[in-house]
Amino acid sequence: MSAVFIAGCSIVLSVMTELCFGSFPVDIFHFPLNIFIVVLWIVLIAIMYRNRTARFMLSRQATWLSLALMAMVGIVLGLQRKPSTTAWPVAVSLLFILSHLCFVILRGWRNAKGIRWRFCLTHVGLLLALGAGFWGAPDREQWRVAAHHYPSNEAYTMEGKQRFLPYTIELVSFHMEHAENGAPTHYDANIKVDNKNVTLRVNHPYSRTLSEKIYLVSFGKTLMGETYAVIEIVKEPWQWMTATGIIMLIVGAVLLFVQGPRKTENLLKVESLKFNDDCFSLMSEGK
Repeated sequence: MSAVFIAGCSIVLSVMTELCFGSFPVDIFHFPLNIFIVVLWIVLIAIMYRNRTARFMLSRQATWLSLALMAMVGIVLGLQRKPSTTAWPVAVSLLFILSHLCFVILRGWRNAKGIRWRFCLTHVGLLLALGAGFWGAPDREQWRVAAHHYPSNEAYTMEGKQRFLPYTIELVSFHMEHAENGAPTHYDANIKVDNKNVTLRVNHPYSRTLSEKIYLVSFGKTLMGETYAVIEIVKEPWQWMTATGIIMLIVGAVLLFVQGPRKTENLLKVESLKFNDDCFSLMSEGK
């Protein structure tokens, strides 16, 4: 009970820290500092697990607390228009969930028969999917570009800092549909990214690489009346880890579905044989 009390106090303290000092300083933990912290965190968890100094993390109370925090974080992020993990309560909750998941994996990755592949695929996949979003948040970059009818590589961060892209973006054409009152209802842009024609629509980005996506955000007009497209570029270097984790989760779930009935069927066969043996023994004793 004391461990649950400590966990609750940690959440309350994180809320007070958020109110007093603002969001968690994610920006200072960018690469390579976040890699060093991840390695240190994994080593610390392995040492704690080996010395059995964190028994609470393997208890039933920790499991229920982890599930409750996961549901709360999911609800909070789901209600936000732009989900962010920079709040102190969210960061502390995600760190606890990831730590608990590591302890569970260390305890259950193998048994007397060998490696539990389905267990490893589902749990390690969940760890990668959640961990990539948490530890990779400092490396996330976001820029905006005003695409005109000429090539340009000039972009700006959300804070207004100038940045030059390693490629150029050029607006080829812009299509817009209007409602009866004149309000725009649909628009798309045909742009040229490094001499490659790409069509962008709202919520339909172009994946330049696995970790970089280009979105059509809005449009505007210059003083001369020329329409330009507002392009947003989002770069997430840890996206490959998220994709790997999701694939592992899917494979693990499929294996659980495919192999689960076989295991149940074999168990029923064993129980049936035991029942037949018991019946045969009773009949023999009756004779």
